[in-house]
Amino acid sequence: MNTRLATSKDLYQVVDIHLNRFQSFFLSSLGKTFLVEFYRAFLKKPGLLLVLEDEGKVVGFAAGSYDNTSFFKKLLKNNLFGFAKAGFVILFSNPLALKRLSSNASKSHKEMLSFAELLSIATISNKKGYGKILLSAFEEILKNDENFELPISLTTDVLNNEKVVQFYKDSGYQIHNEFESYNSRKMYRFIKKTKI
Repeated sequence: MNTRLATSKDLYQVVDIHLNRFQSFFLSSLGKTFLVEFYRAFLKKPGLLLVLEDEGKVVGFAAGSYDNTSFFKKLLKNNLFGFAKAGFVILFSNPLALKRLSSNASKSHKEMLSFAELLSIATISNKKGYGKILLSAFEEILKNDENFELPISLTTDVLNNEKVVQFYKDSGYQIHNEFESYNSRKMYRFIKKTKI
């Protein structure tokens, strides 16, 4: 098994894993074309996209940012043409989704706390500890960047999510706060300090 920075050749495998693991999530409803362009934007800083390979096959990924400050606006700039192309399709198939995407992007610069952020982590079903390997690799890349001193943040659901919540606690994350996202969905924000 090995982790590495993703390349554009990995994007369809990343999207297939995303769609398999996050079937009922908002981003999945936007379709494969959008997701390919979404994850393509993570290939450039401040985005960070890792894949985990097992026997030469991509079996998981972790996507996040070096810095949350106006991150979604920076992500948009990383792949403006791709997002425009995918957005044109969404405009006709699901116009309300564009409004929600715009709202999410505008919120990203309003956070009071600066942090790096793990936005998505997913693996194929396994009993080999893929999630732990990916999370550790994501943290190591951030910690090894000479300019990096921010805490790492991630969010996850509060309800019916005990196993995931415990996984992050066992990995050294602490609950920073609880908040409500779209449609009053209760979420935890976890924080892990990288410097002591």
